Amino acid sequence: MGKSACTDTLSHLLALQCSAAKFCRCIYLPETKYLSRFARKKTLWLHSVNAGTMAPESCARFMRNRSGLQFGHFVVVAIFFCALLSNISSAQSLLFVSPNTRDHLTDQDAADSMNSFEESNFLAVAKFLAEKICSTPHVFSAEGIYAGSAENSSLVTGCSAEKARYMGELLGRYAHQKWILVFDPSSAPESNERLFLVEFSIEHLPDVIKHVRQYLMSGATVISRTQVSQIYIWTTDHSQEAAVHAFADAEHGAIQEIHGKGTLIGDDDRMTARGIFDQRIAAYERAHKLSFSMLLWSKKLHDMTGLRAGETPK
Repeated sequence: MGKSACTDTLSHLLALQCSAAKFCRCIYLPETKYLSRFARKKTLWLHSVNAGTMAPESCARFMRNRSGLQFGHFVVVAIFFCALLSNISSAQSLLFVSPNTRDHLTDQDAADSMNSFEESNFLAVAKFLAEKICSTPHVFSAEGIYAGSAENSSLVTGCSAEKARYMGELLGRYAHQKWILVFDPSSAPESNERLFLVEFSIEHLPDVIKHVRQYLMSGATVISRTQVSQIYIWTTDHSQEAAVHAFADAEHGAIQEIHGKGTLIGDDDRMTARGIFDQRIAAYERAHKLSFSMLLWSKKLHDMTGLRAGETPK
């Protein structure tokens, strides 16, 4: 973790400065008396710092569990979001892309597809390409939840903005997609666009999906891992903010707010989207003297498997 410094703020709460990661998570280890109703409603801001300059670079809001926290001495523990948030910085983007081409899948259809050859092959191809294109790649299986439908999907992190777009266009073309989403984090807190990340201990994933549908109207991406789940929600304004916080409260989850800019690449018409991907891929490869697109139709990629739902690259 490297060097860290903790300083007292108000009422036994600690502000943690991390020199080894841009984002950290707060975990509160309770002791004696219960928090007052007023205190339970408060949120904490954790300011992380640049390892070289020790200047504040970003902040993360932690929503306290309204039912389980107690008052006393709280120990703030910095935990890296391993392959997730430790790789998110102003220079690295998040890529959301799915292999699914079917319409109107149910939640159960999407859950079943998480262990399909389609998903396994797509994750393996994403891992293969990401390791050749990006500096610190991580690939996660995911489930996309939308109004009236769902699908198996993926999240790729650890790529710069330009490389994330190239990666997404390759994967979008490979899987005959209509759209890909690239979110570029920014240090500008005044941005209306944000990527919310809600993390919580998982008990029963179908119940979590029901809560997503109950509170969130614009869709979400769910990553389910051992004993914990993360849900990403991309918002372009403040209209979903109350719903996101209500969902986090219902799930006793922690919230990360990542300011930045989301870019959708593609088209609602699949043939038009194919042309857009082809054009952008060709332009990038000419400029950077690359040719990964030549592999997209190879037997090697189409037979590739090995990365299953819930796994990440080593």
